[in-house]
Amino acid sequence: MSALVAYGNEHADEFSGLYVDPPGSDRFVLLFIDHLDEHRAALAAISPKVSVGEAEYTEAELTRLLESLDLIGMHVEGLEPISAGLDTIANRIYLEVKSDDPTLERRLEQEYGGMLEVTVYPIPGPWENANDGPGWRLLAAGETSGNEAYLVHAATDEAEYDDLWSTLAMGGDPPRVDFTEEVVVSFAHGIGSSCPEMRLDGVRIQDGLVFSDASDPLEPRACTADLVGAVVFVVAVERDALPAEGFTLQLRGADGPPGEPLEVEFP
Repeated sequence: MSALVAYGNEHADEFSGLYVDPPGSDRFVLLFIDHLDEHRAALAAISPKVSVGEAEYTEAELTRLLESLDLIGMHVEGLEPISAGLDTIANRIYLEVKSDDPTLERRLEQEYGGMLEVTVYPIPGPWENANDGPGWRLLAAGETSGNEAYLVHAATDEAEYDDLWSTLAMGGDPPRVDFTEEVVVSFAHGIGSSCPEMRLDGVRIQDGLVFSDASDPLEPRACTADLVGAVVFVVAVERDALPAEGFTLQLRGADGPPGEPLEVEFP
């Protein structure tokens, strides 16, 4: 691959980048804006596993455009930049922003003469947690320590409820629950320092499984990968909505983040 990169650098005035195709293979595609046959013959002498494609813009042109985009300076009222990057296969710079301006996408793309592909998402409005649903109701929501991130807890009586509340360090007195009618569960979703918001969209109770639906209410946005704590939702679940012998509690459904399920048995 180093020889292919070197060849591209030697022809920077026509080179548009390289990529692996198909992904995971040892075959490469090199893109150029002109003299494709000449590049194809020269590259065949370097490797038989190389093909040549045509592009509109050189990698150098696209890189200069990318470096000129000031995402911090672009952040003004009514416009929130998310990310930008170079898409070699598409031979474009992509830019993702949030805005409610219906003309923004067209104006930005015209300004940069077709080299820029813009995706505009609407700016999120006010949001709140779901408070109840079939067989469940939200008791409390708040932040807890990172040690609780991705964990679930359950309480089937007052003593376990007190322990749960103390473990989560929610503060104050726990809301009242009639344990002859309900059980209490909690879901702790990990958060990073740049995106601490998390919204409860619902709780699913199906086939003996109880799990939460939660989302980032301000997405899409660029978030750091650090773990600084968790947003926890404490929920009361009706016993009549659960199997008589107990249930399995987990953070999310099958495609959710890490977290061990908890088998809850009724006394």
